[in-house]
Amino acid sequence: MKRIILIKYGELTTKKDNRGFFIKTLKKNILNKLNGFNIEIKDDYYRMFIYCNEDDISKIVDVLKSIFGIHEIVICISSEDTSISNIKKISLDVMKKKDFKTFKVETSRSDKSYPIKSMEINNIIGGHILKNIDCKVDVHNPDYLLNVEIRCEAVYIYEERIKGLGGYPVSTLGRGLLMLSGGIDSPVAGYLTIKRGAKVWIKVPQK
Repeated sequence: MKRIILIKYGELTTKKDNRGFFIKTLKKNILNKLNGFNIEIKDDYYRMFIYCNEDDISKIVDVLKSIFGIHEIVICISSEDTSISNIKKISLDVMKKKDFKTFKVETSRSDKSYPIKSMEINNIIGGHILKNIDCKVDVHNPDYLLNVEIRCEAVYIYEERIKGLGGYPVSTLGRGLLMLSGGIDSPVAGYLTIKRGAKVWIKVPQK
């Protein structure tokens, strides 16, 4: 069991046949930005996983917030033991550290061979939480949302979700030159262009 960083792609998933190129570029950009950290990155068609020292997680997240192409940054606990008893234990350990009155459990199973269906897992985990913590279930507007993602290789239980910049990874669209003026329009245009995947050089006119 370990804490890792999970990356959700967002718009990259719309690219179909070209998705591999976009994911490869995003991984390259992340590695460049995280140069100096002791990390290992694993990726597939749907997710990217960053394994690092626990003490570096918050620093790495701060860097990831500035990288285009990331829809969501998730700090989660991963475990290769996907048994329901282990999922119950980890879920309770996570939620004992949180301050909430109402909660909701959401489960997704990319591993469709898992013997228990998502709704049933929600009920099992939710019942376990209710027996051990003084709280209530609220499926519409909970104080705390616990996400459980079951994949073939491991189970991932979300602790914290952080919104990324979105868009496409820089260098996937092409190159451009941005002429900066004294107003706000040109930097905003540059930002939006970079967000769509362009690599932009900035030129400040000489007085």
